[in-house]
Amino acid sequence: MRDRSYGDERRMNFAKEILYKQTEFPKPLGYSDIDSSFTDFVAEIGKEAGDGKVLPVYTLYSNERFTEYSQTWRHTDSDGNLQMDFITISREPNAKAGSNQGNKWNIPGERMYPVATRKVLNDDGTDGYEIFSMKQPYCIDLIYRVSFVSTSYDLVGNFNNHMNRRFKSRQCYIRPNGHFIPMVIEDVTDETQYTIEDRKFFVQSFGIKAMAYIINADDFRVDKKPLVRPVMFEGDVNKRNPKVDLDEYYGDRYEYKSLDLTVLFEPWNDRVRFVMDTDMHVDGIEMDNISDVRVSLNGTPYYIDKGFDISNGDEVRIKAYPVDRSIVSKVIFVGYDPNVKYEPNKLPEKVCDGDRVEDVSESLIVD
Repeated sequence: MRDRSYGDERRMNFAKEILYKQTEFPKPLGYSDIDSSFTDFVAEIGKEAGDGKVLPVYTLYSNERFTEYSQTWRHTDSDGNLQMDFITISREPNAKAGSNQGNKWNIPGERMYPVATRKVLNDDGTDGYEIFSMKQPYCIDLIYRVSFVSTSYDLVGNFNNHMNRRFKSRQCYIRPNGHFIPMVIEDVTDETQYTIEDRKFFVQSFGIKAMAYIINADDFRVDKKPLVRPVMFEGDVNKRNPKVDLDEYYGDRYEYKSLDLTVLFEPWNDRVRFVMDTDMHVDGIEMDNISDVRVSLNGTPYYIDKGFDISNGDEVRIKAYPVDRSIVSKVIFVGYDPNVKYEPNKLPEKVCDGDRVEDVSESLIVD
């Protein structure tokens, strides 16, 4: 039995940890939050490398070179000599377009994406919904320069060892405001040629790139909507139920009769249950306003990305995850009937035996 998660499961757990015991919104994330978390990260390495000795960490965050900065250095001993064994952190002031999401650009516009909904009780005693939406964060790359200054060559090697050990899996993470920000080492340089009053000291610098993203405080919005309760009359059909259609046609995609199983979800609906009246092999899926979908047959879940078979009489349950719950969403399962092989030279005996569209929505049940 595993004592920790790996791969996609671990990444999903990271997302859950961000919202654990928090509000429906993640916390905002800015430059100062990332700088502060990075400073704590370097200070922790310095504490490990110092073998019990606390190494001071000074943030420069400017383009000044160390030799220029040291001319006005205030941290000296009683004899006026520069105190050694310390760490400096600087950062390039101009952040670059980020690579956190694989060098992909954001969706154009300022669209608000729903992240959560919850049922609330309004002031007038009626039920309603609160819809929490936020803009897509934008990615930036922050380039830091960490320099360790010491008169001890062994201490420099110890600091190098602890720094590289943190990045032995290439990426290392900081967690400002609960967000996981990956970092990689860009370069390691040696600057031991600097001397102050003929005193030899060692300077080792690490270039570290933090692949971050920014969430501003005004990127969030909360909308309130009333809870609509459908009023049913005898003989009426609930128009808000998901609509399930099965389209049959002959084409050049398969050697068998092609089938398209379309499920149309009205706003605020995300699941449906119905009984299939034909055999179908599903090997593709198309989604509109849906980020993910779950399918189970007779109570058994199936991985839709690997394809699956539906038999006549199977109870099909579909759970959709709409991107925007307030508008219509649709999912189409693309496949074929393995029992009916396509013969291009054979015509149907009757027109009614040709292409048809069958509506199976009468047999669906909304959970």
